[in-house]
Amino acid sequence: MPARAAPAAAKRQQGRVKAVSARRPAAALEPLLAMLAPHFPPSVVSSAAVAQMRRAAAGIFPVSGIGFEARLAGDPSEVDLCLRVIPEDLSAAILGGWHPHHRPSPAVQADPYWQRLARLCRLFWAADDGLLRPFVQRLGLELDKADLDGACARPSIIFLDVPQTKDAQAAGLVKTMTDIVLPLTLERSLPHGQRKLLAAVVNAAAPFAWLRHVGASLTRPDPAVRLVFGIPLDRIGPCLAALGYGERAPMIGQGAAIIGGDLREISLQVDVADRLGPRIGVEFHAHRAEQWVGLLKRLTAHRLCTAEQAMALAGWQRAPAELEGDGKKAYASRIPDDAALLATGLPVRLLSHAKLSFMADGSLAAKIYLYAGFVWRRSEIPTS
Repeated sequence: MPARAAPAAAKRQQGRVKAVSARRPAAALEPLLAMLAPHFPPSVVSSAAVAQMRRAAAGIFPVSGIGFEARLAGDPSEVDLCLRVIPEDLSAAILGGWHPHHRPSPAVQADPYWQRLARLCRLFWAADDGLLRPFVQRLGLELDKADLDGACARPSIIFLDVPQTKDAQAAGLVKTMTDIVLPLTLERSLPHGQRKLLAAVVNAAAPFAWLRHVGASLTRPDPAVRLVFGIPLDRIGPCLAALGYGERAPMIGQGAAIIGGDLREISLQVDVADRLGPRIGVEFHAHRAEQWVGLLKRLTAHRLCTAEQAMALAGWQRAPAELEGDGKKAYASRIPDDAALLATGLPVRLLSHAKLSFMADGSLAAKIYLYAGFVWRRSEIPTS
């Protein structure tokens, strides 16, 4: 073939690839929710909530990690949908627009909030040596129940997972988040006072805790930035005292210790605007089944969870037999290029964490976060 004819041939080949891709069924999250639908405990996640999330998921791109935020001892129809977007499973490539086979739905591509997140994915992960890649490890997107309906379900809150750092590195991380990442995420600059307070809070918490996540509202009008710290259970009180929560600090520390029991490490949430927010969140992460049994018993004993819910939640956790022993080596969390293979995934059902929100008036609100991680057989995932 003459040299100058090669570009024309390449263009024709690209056209054929695009035509084949256009005939493929659109990849969506819904087939994964369909697999989970029969297993949701109705006392925690109602059938109406499942139906609403499945309708929304029909227009959302697939991810390998899905969460469900439900109210304990509350209305089981009030459930929010959570998505994990990471470069490793290629969900970031799908949202960002550089995946060779999948694209977000037209509604997602046209929505300004999703467009903003797509730009973030490209900035963070499209290039292996990107400037911001070391600062953000994943996106956690929460879609409030109120934002699930309509032509396009919109993300309400974003959490940015950050690497664990110390001392000077921590200061640099915070400055990168407040001066670059958060302004890009929110499409506005943070006020000077809020930037200073965020740095001061991270610095004051450093002797007790380490920064895990930085969260911000997208569709909600709340201007606060949420900081989520990893912390030993017995250090909550001293940490809150160092942050300036005064007489509330020992009370919250004691309450968290009662519910936490034998758990060692938990997460602490504080909101930072022009001042520290009054609501304090404590997340309880249990890593073994027996720890979850104990945590659910304590929540039930203190009327933060019903006995029916506790039993149902214990039954939610399940790993497929195919993943036992060496069998798990045959599977990976990378999303298949062929949308028809999505439904062949294996869901690993877990409880992510329980959260207590300590309100300024002394009241408590309890939530549970269910999680499902999907894996697919490696032999069905191309290596290219």
